[in-house]
Amino acid sequence: TRFPHQLSGGQKARVGIARAIAVEPELLILDEPTAALDVSVQVVILKLLQQLKRELGMSYLFVSHDLNVVRLLCDRVVVMYAGRAVEESDVVPLFQNPLHPYTEGLLHSVPRLDLAAEHRQRLEAIPGNVPNPLYLPPGCAFHPRCKYHVEGVCDREVPPLEEAGEGRRVRCVRWREIRKGVGA
Repeated sequence: TRFPHQLSGGQKARVGIARAIAVEPELLILDEPTAALDVSVQVVILKLLQQLKRELGMSYLFVSHDLNVVRLLCDRVVVMYAGRAVEESDVVPLFQNPLHPYTEGLLHSVPRLDLAAEHRQRLEAIPGNVPNPLYLPPGCAFHPRCKYHVEGVCDREVPPLEEAGEGRRVRCVRWREIRKGVGA
């Protein structure tokens, strides 16, 4: 017999997953399931989750800030900013061509081994600070940090979540320009 404090992080994660799937749910909600684990243990847990998904036909609602994990584990992605969905897409199109400036900023701030090995990646920080959720700016909450910001538009109304084709939706007045690769 072992007590919880005697288990490693990976063992605790496996116990948590076992407890969650014991009731045979159709949907398993995972909130940062690998956040406190070292990389080698993360890989084991992610492989376990992929295996369980295949064998049990289970769906996941995966909440994470780790975009590399999202790329590996998820089929669809909803990117949130200040409590609102700003982009929704299948994984591959989102990572290949983000339509929202926040999604674009997130992807440019995550190291990619394939590009870093060839010295082709320059990491970029998203300027500014995340707004206080009690005092969100008017309009699009991302507009104070956005390089595509349109004065008098983005700072007045929250844009609707628009259909962007191919099962994608985006909340940005300039998403069509961003899709075409037009700069700020």
